[in-house]
Amino acid sequence: MGYARILKDNDGKPSGYRECDGEVAFMPKQQSYENIFRRIKIDVDTMEVLNHDFIKDKQRVYRRGVLLRGITPEGFHVFNPAYIGNHQVIYTPYGDAKIAHPETFETLDDGVAMYGGAYGPEGYGRDVEFVYFFTYTTETSYAVRLKTCKNPAAFTILPSGYEKDDERVYYCRVTVKRAIPQSFTVLHDGYASDNKHIFWRDQLLKTRVQDFVILGDGYASDGRQVFYHGTQLDANSADFTLLEYSYASDGVRVFWEGELLDTTPQTFTLLSYGYARDDKHIFWGNRLVEADLDSFKVLDDGDAEDKYCYFFNGITMKKKV
Repeated sequence: MGYARILKDNDGKPSGYRECDGEVAFMPKQQSYENIFRRIKIDVDTMEVLNHDFIKDKQRVYRRGVLLRGITPEGFHVFNPAYIGNHQVIYTPYGDAKIAHPETFETLDDGVAMYGGAYGPEGYGRDVEFVYFFTYTTETSYAVRLKTCKNPAAFTILPSGYEKDDERVYYCRVTVKRAIPQSFTVLHDGYASDNKHIFWRDQLLKTRVQDFVILGDGYASDGRQVFYHGTQLDANSADFTLLEYSYASDGVRVFWEGELLDTTPQTFTLLSYGYARDDKHIFWGNRLVEADLDSFKVLDDGDAEDKYCYFFNGITMKKKV
């Protein structure tokens, strides 16, 4: 018996299939003591590994080593990491996507999103009747229908989590009330506008479009009010100034990411790598660093130290001997 080689897809990524002496089996790398071994009947000369779970030849399509009965290999292909299928059926990585009209299905993005520093399959698709959304962060195996969208052909993905069709604007599939799709524009830092309103995500702000200015780092102002991520701050807009590292000041108060800090602008000094200080405290964002004021310094690599300890992102990591 020869060596069982792991079969790779067209992108060179290893699949759950292995081949040995002309025989192919689904035998994925296991995360537990459970062993999966499913030998499949396939023409090695015409087989194509589609991704980790799917493989086909000129007559058959398999998912995780199970034959998809009645499904032709014709046109069966990977749309993107979130969707795979043909004119008969569409799958997500978790199962049947439940697409009403697979023969008209198309994807609307690259099918990839990042959560917590890791990438995974997620994306929109549509057919002639519905817009669909699938994300790997849910246990739902199928693609969810965006039922409020009555015209899938008009559905458009915008930056920063917004979408729209010819009747509605959405933020992450939630309807943005009172938004006018015909004049809707995505700004920066989660803010958006139409010709009458300002929004932060799906929240309508009580401000005037003509006066609204985005300052940066999530802050914005209309000359009367100051906002951070859509929340109005108790701040003097006339003297409000954006500093660095998400710090800001209105001449009386100091803020970090919209949160009021226990300090005053007169004693507050920016250091580097997110650190700041006044005459009583060391800050890393809204975190008070338990450090010796006289000996504290920020190092070139972004770490910090005083005569007693080393710090990382404002947290004591190691005491000096």
